[in-house]
Amino acid sequence: MERQMERRRESEPLTMDTMVEGLWKFRDAERQKTKTLPRVLKGKDIPWVQNAQTYYHGFIRPGLMNRLKQGPIFTMMIAEQMVFPAHKSGRHRHYYEAIFYTIDGEGYEIHDNKRWDWATGDVMTVPTFCIHQHFNSRADKPAHFLFSTPNFAEFMGVGNIEQMEINENYQIPEGSEPFYNHQGEMEGYKTKEGLTLSFGRDEDLQKMMEARRAKPFEAEAKDTYEYYLKLLTEQTKWRDAVPHVIKDKDRPWENTRFGRVKYFVSPAFPGGLTLYDCFTQEIPPGSRSGKHTHVSEEVHFILEGKGYDVHDGVRHDWEKGDLVCIPINTTHQHFNSDPRNPAKYVAIQSRLYHYIGHGGFQHLEDCPEFKA
Repeated sequence: MERQMERRRESEPLTMDTMVEGLWKFRDAERQKTKTLPRVLKGKDIPWVQNAQTYYHGFIRPGLMNRLKQGPIFTMMIAEQMVFPAHKSGRHRHYYEAIFYTIDGEGYEIHDNKRWDWATGDVMTVPTFCIHQHFNSRADKPAHFLFSTPNFAEFMGVGNIEQMEINENYQIPEGSEPFYNHQGEMEGYKTKEGLTLSFGRDEDLQKMMEARRAKPFEAEAKDTYEYYLKLLTEQTKWRDAVPHVIKDKDRPWENTRFGRVKYFVSPAFPGGLTLYDCFTQEIPPGSRSGKHTHVSEEVHFILEGKGYDVHDGVRHDWEKGDLVCIPINTTHQHFNSDPRNPAKYVAIQSRLYHYIGHGGFQHLEDCPEFKA
């Protein structure tokens, strides 16, 4: 399509009509490409790699070109992370929030010098600008997390990472180029993929965060401009006050039309995040979930069991360790094919669609266990 557009630019002036036509062609090509991408990404087929923060295998990696080679998910980066026994991750922060679900393990976080303990089944939330590090308290086994960050931060100009402490034995990726400050001191690297790895703190960012706390706008807003001044103060207070670990034992199971669900993060219980919803679901032996559709993208990491999804009439088989991708506007239902054991998954859903007018579900069928 790019070559066609280039030839057209050479032969005739670019008008609003030709621009719109080009966008339509790009949209249609994207839709067709999305249909060819796998809905189930096999965890056993994805290699473990090391970066400055930790060890991980990436199901959905950052950037548009990576997405076109992986699952049909636009807005979320999804990976499984591992911290070795009695070890810790690197320590860093970024301009965007992150969410972690503890697949297995026991340990604690240090977020902005405050400790938060976690165990299997707990959810960790990392608000924007939060300096964070993961510690595995167990000496006998690694800790595993499913985590997500926004997949559009680079396009918004806020994709850089400040790395205060690197993962043990980390090697800078081949082909990375160093960059320097005004004094000629090296500040970090930019990878071939365009990701920025900064060592040490961004002092301008640090000063901005300190100023937010030092000069809060506490007065009642008298006009629209003061509303924005107060909004910054309220966002900062909220970010500092919310719990950064949501304990599995503290969240109730709900017997809903869609099935037995436990919500960790939702519009009703935001848990310090604005871009994500997160829940787990258990499907009884040989049973199925309800059926519904929604605009929002969603991924499911299979924690236990085996079964399959039906997406718009097409079957997709899954097992423990797989990631199931549910693209926008997909009618879907989940089936447990094991007659003896329950299946369980953790879901992370992009709440971004909620803010552009596409929140909520269209419910189509109750699960067999639901009693109205």
